[in-house]
Amino acid sequence: MRGANPPSCDSGTGRDTRWRLHYDIYQYFLPENDLSEAAFVSHMRKMSEVQDIVANGIRMMTLSSEDKTDLYFSSLPGQGVIYNVIVRDPFWNTSAAYVPIHTYACNLNAVVDNCSSLRRLSTKVFFTTFAILSLFVCFFGHRFWKTDLFFMGFIFMAFFFFIMISRTADLHYDVNLGLTALTGVVGGLLFVLYWWRFGIVFLCMLVIGLVLGFLVAATMFFTPLGNYKIFQDDAVFWVTFCCFALMVPVVFVSCPRVLNILACGIIGSYTVVLAAACYLYTSLSYIGINLLRRILNDDFRRAYSSVPFQPNDFILLAVWTMLAVGGITMQLHRERSEASFPPHPYQLWMRERERRITNILDPSHHIPPLRERIFSKISQIKDLFHKEQLAGERTPLLL
Repeated sequence: MRGANPPSCDSGTGRDTRWRLHYDIYQYFLPENDLSEAAFVSHMRKMSEVQDIVANGIRMMTLSSEDKTDLYFSSLPGQGVIYNVIVRDPFWNTSAAYVPIHTYACNLNAVVDNCSSLRRLSTKVFFTTFAILSLFVCFFGHRFWKTDLFFMGFIFMAFFFFIMISRTADLHYDVNLGLTALTGVVGGLLFVLYWWRFGIVFLCMLVIGLVLGFLVAATMFFTPLGNYKIFQDDAVFWVTFCCFALMVPVVFVSCPRVLNILACGIIGSYTVVLAAACYLYTSLSYIGINLLRRILNDDFRRAYSSVPFQPNDFILLAVWTMLAVGGITMQLHRERSEASFPPHPYQLWMRERERRITNILDPSHHIPPLRERIFSKISQIKDLFHKEQLAGERTPLLL
């Protein structure tokens, strides 16, 4: 009526108002690595009608009119995903679908870093090189103990350094990755040096157990368990995460050799999967990526993490399982009659040094000190640059 105040939209909350409505949010993943327009149009039809949405989509959650409709979902760059909402009226038993929306979480038209070229060359070089070492550790890590220590020290130091530099410095990704690799090498060498000097197995296995525990905890939260609303609280999430991570070294504290072999097989084989993710799309790489997102992005705690499981993922999951089981079984069989860990290197070096000093019959006793050997080598090098004197008699012959 003209001149009268318009009626209030929310004047009541009875059955004849909008408050009785319920909203179902559905998600549908497009095929991996398929960015064609034909695929987009055909799959978009599957998320347009109510019956098709229910048949093809995955219901993520149901909201009532009283809930806050402010939702976040983790993005998967290069992976197409369609969202739609079905509104239901329980009083009249009717439903209707909203207009579907979609995203690839990347720019299809960009010349550089578009959806088809998301994987950088530096990432491929880094993980391919590291995968060669990890494959060796997966099958021979416990036998070559120092190589195993370098591998685990690299991961431990590189992981925390990448987090620190990403949060404190605004550097290019390639620079970050290069500095991370350099720091990882330093961390691996320091871990080997620590073993050589002190030889404490317990502290070495604590670091190795924590690396494996972090992977186990990240895998647990990669499952639907991580989408429970209680874990959107940072305190609850990190306390639970740390409990999962610490559980691994605590459970295997009495059998460190088994823990080390398990860590070699599981972590080494997963690194191979990460290297494969540089060349073909797989959701398994988000086991680690989602953890980094949670640490580096303060708003990621509110996001629902859901990833597709398609043929590539099943193949790589089988590869990961076979490599891990094969590496663990092979090392357990080969090391069953060997000593659990090698002897303390520094103590062996000291004993050998004392033996050489006291035993004059030992040929090594007569080897000059290191300083004299170095000066001798330098003098030999200098002799190469001296002009050779002509041979022959320089004084006249006496008749």
